[in-house]
Amino acid sequence: MVIIVSKEGQLANRILHASSFMVNAHAHGYRVVHLFFDDYYTFFSESLSGNKTPIKFFGKRKSWVVSLFQKIVIIGVKAFLKIGITKLPFFEIVKYEGYHQGLEPFDLNDEQFVKKAKSKLILAHGWAFRDPENFKKHRPLLLDAWKPNKYYRGNVEKYFKKYKNGNDLLIGVHLRGGDYKNFEGGKWFYTPGQYYEKMKEVATLEIFRNKRIAFIICTNEKEVSLPATANFSVFNEERHFIEDLYLLAKCNYIIGPPSTFSAWASFYGDVPLLMLKDISVNISGEYFNKNAVVYC
Repeated sequence: MVIIVSKEGQLANRILHASSFMVNAHAHGYRVVHLFFDDYYTFFSESLSGNKTPIKFFGKRKSWVVSLFQKIVIIGVKAFLKIGITKLPFFEIVKYEGYHQGLEPFDLNDEQFVKKAKSKLILAHGWAFRDPENFKKHRPLLLDAWKPNKYYRGNVEKYFKKYKNGNDLLIGVHLRGGDYKNFEGGKWFYTPGQYYEKMKEVATLEIFRNKRIAFIICTNEKEVSLPATANFSVFNEERHFIEDLYLLAKCNYIIGPPSTFSAWASFYGDVPLLMLKDISVNISGEYFNKNAVVYC
């Protein structure tokens, strides 16, 4: 059995992190317990409660009991790591931390890891645990597991119909603010004005000629309002972050900075994602001819 004993980022980080263990456990026949999904479980309770996956979630809503237990676990794991004890007869801590770009991920298909996961208690601590092979292979399992509750699906569908009405293409714009001012030195923190210039650039591409385009702004910033032009419409409404995430997944294309938020939407909806690693690079039509995550 594997127990996830670290709290890895926000919503999309935790979905991707949990999903790697979910598909790996499904492929290799071991169980997983996640101790740190109580912040978001209620948004997916309908699908996760009935989902036949090998992962279970401790703490299905925030409470002082859950928080206290999590703190005890964190303190205990850190204490063991500090004094260099990672192996005991009844459990082993596997630590693989780091968020920086280019970090070589821990391959969950590692033969020794799988053997231990099936025979003893493994405490998994860190972000970069991955299983890209089974992630793709068992995509239907993940789509079923991470289907948001009916209330949010209904809202997403209402927004989608409203935005699609009168438009040929919906392009989601993940305008990431807030924590990106400091993350990776702020190199992917772009102003609303910079995103707007990219939107105008995209709207004039030859491949979109005679297409009625609507840009859907999904952001964690407050009071972002970008105007429509003769070439495109813009929808700036403030929505719940779950609605933003799954609305992006229904768009024809997504543009945004490197982020697990837009990456998950791209994966979930099978939507081409143009990831803006450098806001100064000119966008060409070739970026939108690939059904994959592409970078510029």
